Amino acid sequence: MVGSFSRPHDLIEATKRHAEGKVSQEELDAQLEKATEATIRGEEAAGLDVITDGEQRRSSFVSFVGDKIPGFKVMHITELNPEGLEILKRNKVQLTYMRAVVSEELKDAVIARDEYEKARKYSRKPFKVTLPAPYLVMWESWHKTHSKEAYPDPEDFGYAYAKLLRKEVLRLKDAGVSFVQLDEPMLGDLTEAGDKPDRYRRVFYELYGQEYRGFKEELKLAVDMLNEVIKGVSGVKIGVHMDRWPNKDSPYFDLGYERFLPELLETKTSQWVLEYTSQGTGDPAKLVKEFPDKVEIGLGVINVQNYEVETPEQVVARAERVTGSIEPERIWLNPDCGFAPGMFRTFPRDVAFAKLKSMTEAAEILRKKYA
Repeated sequence: MVGSFSRPHDLIEATKRHAEGKVSQEELDAQLEKATEATIRGEEAAGLDVITDGEQRRSSFVSFVGDKIPGFKVMHITELNPEGLEILKRNKVQLTYMRAVVSEELKDAVIARDEYEKARKYSRKPFKVTLPAPYLVMWESWHKTHSKEAYPDPEDFGYAYAKLLRKEVLRLKDAGVSFVQLDEPMLGDLTEAGDKPDRYRRVFYELYGQEYRGFKEELKLAVDMLNEVIKGVSGVKIGVHMDRWPNKDSPYFDLGYERFLPELLETKTSQWVLEYTSQGTGDPAKLVKEFPDKVEIGLGVINVQNYEVETPEQVVARAERVTGSIEPERIWLNPDCGFAPGMFRTFPRDVAFAKLKSMTEAAEILRKKYA
């Protein structure tokens, strides 16, 4: 799994009713526990080698940090800009409407270890825990008005968050987590940028007032912040996930993450978790053949945007795009992204589990073929 998994209907309803004051915290907690167990049991039944809790306890893949770390204020997108919803529509961008905005100096706090400790009892398999990466959170959470007193520049905030994130990675390692994944979709979307910003940075400029620094400067900043989190950490696999939402209007449509070379490889990560099933994402072989020894690819072979269940043979064909460019033992199979990065995305759970089952069946075919 990359991270998130769609929530059961009962949990979505309980979350809505809790916000309305019609469901107690105890009732909501019971639904969260039930959803976490059901998700993990389903992952095990699908045959996954590494388990996540499906991020069942998170409101979104980014804004939940505002509920965890002192210094954030959760605000509706229209509070950042009264035309917020129109800005999203005009730029063809989807964002969750509740945004975690930094408003005071950050204080260290547990971000995800508590979620892991509640989930670990349901499986003995290795666990992956996902965390929003610093470059992403810098762009999503620094506002020119609300944040400037605490952090005059977005970079100040980004590095402060990176230092706290490193502490959480160490806490997760000490708790027994096998794989920590840093989610960095803002870096992935940089594939669409050049002299001019991509659509996401245009949106965040309009909403937050943060300005685009130029392609190379943005890339360098993202790499530096990732290394700030990773430095000195050992004994746990670190992966970096880059989303990719190809835009046919971009002059870089059909070019892949290889646009980030060679700077990308300065990141001291164990694995790159990448999306490759959508049209316009490029050729993964061009990137992986440049990987240093021992760096792995988490190869996106399952589309999370449609409900068509891939056959194992289709998944095998997608995986074999890279088998001639990197050793088979360095290839992990995963969906492109999470199935439900926001609380209320209702991707059918039975379809998602069926897709995962096809992926694990494909892995068995490939293991026999390349043994």
